[in-house]
Amino acid sequence: MTGMVDAGRETGAERSEAGVLKGRVVDAAGRPVAGAEIVANNQLLYNSNLIVATDKDGRYRVSTDVAVATFRVTGTVTRRFEGRAYTMELTPHDDVPFAGSDGAIRDFTWRLTGERSDGLGFYGSMVLFHLESYDPQAPETFLRDEDVTLTLTPQGPLIDGSAGEVITRRAERGGDGSGVLDVPIGRYRITAEHLGRPLKIRVRDTGEYGEAVVTGFERFLSTVHRIRLDLKP
Repeated sequence: MTGMVDAGRETGAERSEAGVLKGRVVDAAGRPVAGAEIVANNQLLYNSNLIVATDKDGRYRVSTDVAVATFRVTGTVTRRFEGRAYTMELTPHDDVPFAGSDGAIRDFTWRLTGERSDGLGFYGSMVLFHLESYDPQAPETFLRDEDVTLTLTPQGPLIDGSAGEVITRRAERGGDGSGVLDVPIGRYRITAEHLGRPLKIRVRDTGEYGEAVVTGFERFLSTVHRIRLDLKP
């Protein structure tokens, strides 16, 4: 999106203030998110970004009346879960750049799943697998990734404290490999089948194969997380 907002623009019950960036971060249930990091990216001056954290009510405020500047605002939230730190991008309600002297209101929502607002993938994470395609019981045929179905059963609350749901989904191929996309971060018991036939499963290159595996996500990139599995007949 392009364009500039006018000073005095209203968002809900709030009104923007000249030279001030402010807003609020909530989760998918509307609860305030404290400690989220908001970055006002100065699009005119190098290395002049403004960074501020949300308070206990999920609100933030920072002066943007700093010389001639145009800002675009992004946000992340970092939470520890099952002994690991996960950083997740926030969904902006409005990502239009604004003049620092005008000020603006930029609110965000912390979503665990869903298509990204910029159209570049999803807010959820990936469960990828490597399938041993040779089947000793039917050596004349080979197993196909797209015929695999994964079932993920949450083992307790998700990273935001909400109750997860059982996910049963057919695999799809993507740029990162085969698997299931847009999964909320949590700890899962995972089983796999190929056209209705159970497969043996393990965490990638780890331990013995079994009927199921219980595991969580690992960090792949700064805000990208994944589970990697090995599957075989």
